[in-house]
Amino acid sequence: MNTSICLIRHGETAWNAVRRLQGWQDIELNETGLQQAHALQRHLSSPAFDMRVDAVFSSDLRRASETARLACRHWDLPVQTDAGLRERGFGVLEGQPWDAAGRHGPDQPGNTVDIDYAVEGGESLRQFQARVLGCFEKLAAGHPGKNLLVFAHGGVIDMVWRRLNGQALNAKRAHAILNTSLNYFSIDPALNWTTRAWGQLPHLEQALDEAP
Repeated sequence: MNTSICLIRHGETAWNAVRRLQGWQDIELNETGLQQAHALQRHLSSPAFDMRVDAVFSSDLRRASETARLACRHWDLPVQTDAGLRERGFGVLEGQPWDAAGRHGPDQPGNTVDIDYAVEGGESLRQFQARVLGCFEKLAAGHPGKNLLVFAHGGVIDMVWRRLNGQALNAKRAHAILNTSLNYFSIDPALNWTTRAWGQLPHLEQALDEAP
């Protein structure tokens, strides 16, 4: 039986706002991120969200696990953390501006990028994707026929998107990955991955419509 997954990016952090490499640094949500998590909770607890949720998983980094706890507080479900869902490790570059990573940083893939290059203490793109995809396939194997809510990071969502769309690790990604966006896909027992919907933000669009 297929495992259905709703993959959600964490809310905004102060480092997101100024485009600093976070990687494995344990940065908490900023005020905007907290507001996004609360808006997400209102959506998940409303009739507009019609997916039955059997289990909630999150990266063990605070920006993801805090988003998960706030957004899922209406359910009697524990937030189960897994380090396999962490953002890509950027090693000695963490805390630096995105530009410090040059062509090896976030949102910079192109056909000249060495997907096996890893900065000191960090991960290559190939290592990162292998970790992420292995984690999701492990979750699917352990929860056949279940619906999972998974909270993670922009880089994680990018790795999943590439797997779903057959995109190379050094191919340019044309779309942004927004904080608290919802991304739906499934994995079957033969490890076939299928997209259902991508980059959904109904909770933030509603919040904008209701603003004075």
